[in-house]
Amino acid sequence: MHRIVLLMAVLTRVIAPQTILLVPLATDPSDLDTTTMPPPTVFKSNIKYTSKPRRGSFRQGKSDSPMLNYIFDSYATSNKHFHDMFKPPSFEDDMNSDETVINADTGSTVMFDCRVTSLRDKTVSWIRVSEDENLELLTVDLETHTADARYRMDIAGDNWKLALSDAKVVDSGIYCCHVSTHPPMLKRFRLIVHPPEIRMSKEAFLESGETLSLKCAVLYYQTGGTEPAMRWYKGNTSIPLDEVRGGVLIETDHLTLTSHLQVSRLKAEDAGNYTCAIEAPLQMRTVARVHVLQGSSLAELQSGVKTNTSYRSLLLTTVVILLSLSDVR
Repeated sequence: MHRIVLLMAVLTRVIAPQTILLVPLATDPSDLDTTTMPPPTVFKSNIKYTSKPRRGSFRQGKSDSPMLNYIFDSYATSNKHFHDMFKPPSFEDDMNSDETVINADTGSTVMFDCRVTSLRDKTVSWIRVSEDENLELLTVDLETHTADARYRMDIAGDNWKLALSDAKVVDSGIYCCHVSTHPPMLKRFRLIVHPPEIRMSKEAFLESGETLSLKCAVLYYQTGGTEPAMRWYKGNTSIPLDEVRGGVLIETDHLTLTSHLQVSRLKAEDAGNYTCAIEAPLQMRTVARVHVLQGSSLAELQSGVKTNTSYRSLLLTTVVILLSLSDVR
């Protein structure tokens, strides 16, 4: 029995060097006799204890337990924006101004951006305010609630984007991004769709033999990929100018909607009205008056309003009248 106890004590010291109190197991009630049982063997541990934690034991909230570290890492990964749960919804853009003004061309696609942070369970809607203060519901979340197929809703991250294609002048007005908080949040946009314009010099003075050069441009209009039909006419005729007269060069840029007319070797009969017209997909036109001067005289106009002689006569008459008035005084 003593040999068994001694063997267990040696094995215990090898396996666990901590302080252990060994008591032999009693397999028989008679073994509990204190007169025959030897005193317990006490082994001292070589482990030293200190009150300071080891360096790095609790770094970044972690402990020595692998399971606790795993739980901590999993929670931190799945809750990267945990602090956002305590923030109310807000617009990401600067809200110092009452509204954002958007200028657009006729026929263009208009994009309204509404960035909302910490939205959580709230709803984002787009509303249009008409000129008579009536409200038109356009979208709720990603659903469209208008019969106008030109409106489209999309979301990219925190940006709730409303798109309006083929903008028209009647689409001008107030558009609101609405968030269903209490009280509700509103972000206002003022859309201004400019009507298309066609511009060209109204008058030109040239001498016979020179080359006429006129430039015509259509502003605030986007065709959406359709090439417009731009034509040049002279006078009241409906026949294009390049089909009536030789020496005519017309260069049209369908991307910028500009057209350049050149008429070489001007003659007296080339004077008159020149029309630049866009005929499709919309109809607009503008007119320039061209004067062809004879010789080197800049005062004589082929239009017949004045001649060089009449101009000199009028000037002489004016001088005589002024001299007469001075003598009277």
